[in-house]
Amino acid sequence: MSDTQPPDPAKLLARIEYLEENRRFVQNVLEMAISLVDFQENIANSYGPENILEETEKRIRYLIPFEANALYLVNQDNADFHLAVCSPPEFRPIVAAETEEMIDKGLFAWAIRERRGITVASPRRDKRFVMHVIATHARIRGMFIGQLDAVRQQIPDTSLTLLSIILLNTANALESLEFCRLLRQQNSILERRVEERTQALQESERQMQQVLKLQAIGTLAGGIAHDFNNILFPIIGYTELALDDVPKESATGRSLQEVLKAANRAKELVQQILTFSRHNGRERKPIRVATIIHEALRLLRASIPKTIDILTQIDEAAGSVMGDPTQIHQVVMNLCTNAYHAMLETGGRIEITLESVEVGYEETVKRAGIQMGPHLHLAVKDEGVGMDAAVLERIFEPYYTTKEPGKGTGLGLSVIHGIVKNHGGFITVESTPGRGSCFHVYLPAIEDVAEELPGQASVSGSAGRERILLVDDEEQIAAMEKQILERLGYQVTACGGSAEALSIFAARPDHFDLVITDMTMPHMTGDALAQKILAIRPDLPVILCTGYSEMITEEKAMTMGIRKFVLKPVITDELAAAVRSALESRPPRWPAVPRPAP
Repeated sequence: MSDTQPPDPAKLLARIEYLEENRRFVQNVLEMAISLVDFQENIANSYGPENILEETEKRIRYLIPFEANALYLVNQDNADFHLAVCSPPEFRPIVAAETEEMIDKGLFAWAIRERRGITVASPRRDKRFVMHVIATHARIRGMFIGQLDAVRQQIPDTSLTLLSIILLNTANALESLEFCRLLRQQNSILERRVEERTQALQESERQMQQVLKLQAIGTLAGGIAHDFNNILFPIIGYTELALDDVPKESATGRSLQEVLKAANRAKELVQQILTFSRHNGRERKPIRVATIIHEALRLLRASIPKTIDILTQIDEAAGSVMGDPTQIHQVVMNLCTNAYHAMLETGGRIEITLESVEVGYEETVKRAGIQMGPHLHLAVKDEGVGMDAAVLERIFEPYYTTKEPGKGTGLGLSVIHGIVKNHGGFITVESTPGRGSCFHVYLPAIEDVAEELPGQASVSGSAGRERILLVDDEEQIAAMEKQILERLGYQVTACGGSAEALSIFAARPDHFDLVITDMTMPHMTGDALAQKILAIRPDLPVILCTGYSEMITEEKAMTMGIRKFVLKPVITDELAAAVRSALESRPPRWPAVPRPAP
């Protein structure tokens, strides 16, 4: 027979209850782990912290029997706790009031230090609460308050452990939500910056294409201008010669004056083309833009109707620019005239402002080919018909105009664009159909200097007896210039090419008082010829004429020793003044060639 004693029923029952309690705990933990997927869904859906706390409260209510649950969030800026979730809702006032007293007594601080669930009595000892901090290892995120019912005065340790796990995951979910929000915010900022940078690059590319297109047109215009000037020069010259031979009041004289007037208009048109192509050959000097604006507005006010008001806001202290006063005057007049034409039927006002501004790096990124530093900002604003996007794309193209046939050449804004670019600046425009336009001109500023007043060339007389060597490969131009100069009293030897001229000069270098040469000639350019002549006679005055050339500028010609730089076509008076000025620029010790007796 076996000596085995039957099991003690009490011990067996206690063992069964322990296993059942652990089974329930494990089951609760597994259910809680499965339910934590809801936290991640909240984060993925960008819900707020309250949504996560609501999910937490559901888990706690399902797993642990509390009469009421309250979850507090902490403000990360000032460390204040505020009640975010309370269930059932009718307990909210009671729990809030009790909690305020517990905070004042330092019980929250105790729960934070313990980092686990603690059971405390209410200040009036009529209720008991379980308090547990909601925290990660790095930061406090909130606090849980669980109100026990009248039957239970505490909860098992297993339930406290389960509560700690739930609240730790809650804290991690809150932190993950914050990080996700920060990442989304940074991603949005990055996307916005990428979009802005992409738009800036697209705008720069569009501007570069516009610049290249205008440069190509400018190069073509410059080449055309050279040939056109060679055609205009003899027209103007021979017309002036013919006018000297007929009575000015005769029918022929009046006809010739009309021919000369038309030729001069063509000359101005070519000058506009050269200005557009940024090869105008004009002298630059320090100028005050404010002074030029006042002069232009005095002329403009007399020519526009009284239905249009002109308002100005000119900063008289605005600095100077290095430029051509005539061209800056042209910019002001053209922009104001365009504004006036836009309001011709409706009337309105033109607002003109001038101020000093600083062009920073951001602007250079947006716009191709501009420089940083101090600029003068000229703005001309009107209240006219405005322009749409399609017109704005083409307004700076030559010969593009929105005016009726016969009311504009289409060169105005393209010339302005060329002037501004030639001065190292840039021009922009804002316009809305029906709401007017505003043109902005930016010109690089220089240190303020005393403005130079234009002076007149000192010419003692228009006629002379000196001997001139004239060089031009255009036979018609050479014959016309020879005739003009001979009528002025000079003795002229005309040559059709550089080689012939150099041979004649080398044979008798002391025979000539002055050399006038064209720039663009086959085999040897005018500047090269001038250098060879000056190598033989360094003090000999040389006048260089050109209709247009990318190879030579007035500054470069002056450094080579050339006395005068003349742009074709020139009228008789201009040619006579240039010749006299060059001849009289000889140093006193320069050996004058004996003149023949009259």
